[in-house]
Amino acid sequence: MNFKTLLLGSAAAMIMAGGAQAADLTVAEPVDYVKVCDAFGTGFFYSPGTDTCIKVGGYLKFGTSFGDRSGAPFVGTFNNIYTNSNWGNFYTEASIQLTASSVTEYGNLTGFIDYRAKTGNVRGTGDVTDYINSATNSAYVDSAYLELGPLKAGYFTSLFDFGRGYNDTGMFGSDSTTDHIQLTYAVNGFGLAVSVEDARDRNAFGQVNGPLDPNFPLIDNYSGGQDNIPDIVGAVTYASGIFSAKVAAAWTHQAVSIDYSRAGTPADPFTIDAKDGWAVGGGLEIALDNFSAGDRFFVSAAYGDNANSYTGLAGGTSVSGFVGPVLSYDFASAPGTSWSALASYKHVWTPQLWSSLSGGYANFSGRDELDGGDVDAWRAGFTTAYTPVKGLDIVGDVFYTDVKVKNDNPNLGNPSANVPVGDRDGSGWTFNLFLKRSW
Repeated sequence: MNFKTLLLGSAAAMIMAGGAQAADLTVAEPVDYVKVCDAFGTGFFYSPGTDTCIKVGGYLKFGTSFGDRSGAPFVGTFNNIYTNSNWGNFYTEASIQLTASSVTEYGNLTGFIDYRAKTGNVRGTGDVTDYINSATNSAYVDSAYLELGPLKAGYFTSLFDFGRGYNDTGMFGSDSTTDHIQLTYAVNGFGLAVSVEDARDRNAFGQVNGPLDPNFPLIDNYSGGQDNIPDIVGAVTYASGIFSAKVAAAWTHQAVSIDYSRAGTPADPFTIDAKDGWAVGGGLEIALDNFSAGDRFFVSAAYGDNANSYTGLAGGTSVSGFVGPVLSYDFASAPGTSWSALASYKHVWTPQLWSSLSGGYANFSGRDELDGGDVDAWRAGFTTAYTPVKGLDIVGDVFYTDVKVKNDNPNLGNPSANVPVGDRDGSGWTFNLFLKRSW
């Protein structure tokens, strides 16, 4: 055997050995590429290896707001150090939205979550939710629910709500997200729905003599109080052609009646009586495409008895959102009647530019220990939005808010209270501008 033969034989042996070793290695199995799912609309894709369709969305929003307050009706406002002052601030908000949907023998099965985080400071005449989340700079669940056919359960918009109009600041009206379970039935344009909702999500600031309510002497001994009984809400909707309408009604147990003339003792406890309440409201949206393509008009109104959060006196973009949480008892759980109305008109100038005019009014008349305490509030504003490229919105709005409080009840006028006897008038301008990238 010559050297050449030996060399070729050794090389062949090495190749065969290498091939055998390579055959022992794990080889990745081929997988299907991500497939588009069109069963639930655009933006969905199949989760590999499953029949579940996934959609990822969200937005990033940067904004600024500034304005002034004058003659605030109470000491305890969001800007409670300087009741007559100018203010300005910046904020950044991020939202991640995930949707998972699949088809089952019982109907479509969907899960959704909108997870948000917000930095910055309090918006001057914004809503109570903005106040809390901006103060803590914490991430929070804005909404989350599961849905199977007609059943929907989780934390999402109350069945009673009608919307805030074509603006970002919001009007006076029910604008609440609650934990609840809802059943819906739809046929021939009509929809019927009923829900059982956690009243505490509407009444977060309604607990009397809590850490945010220094108006009256501390009650150390008391019996009774709010019962935390769930609210019952029902609604009928109809949509056809150029208009859509909704009528809703609610039963609640949020209001409480309290005699502030004395403090409680162990032998003679202070009594807090919970009150039944109810509310009814309606909303109507009309498409005005025959007048101008894209134009819309929206109007809604609500009336409540011992149900102030359903009429915009408390919660969401409400009167208490302007006045502040310190006096929220007078709005959230106060016994009395209230009503509100709002109207909003949107005009589309071009496919990228639209403007709107909005106005709203709210009224409260107290009873029992709040007899003689009345609130009148109104808000008006102008909004313009521009979309230079798909996915980017530039929105600005300017709003004026006025709150008048009439108090003829001396029991509400003790020196330590924030509601002195007599009439008080507070007002404020707000200008908001934000950039929003949505996906």
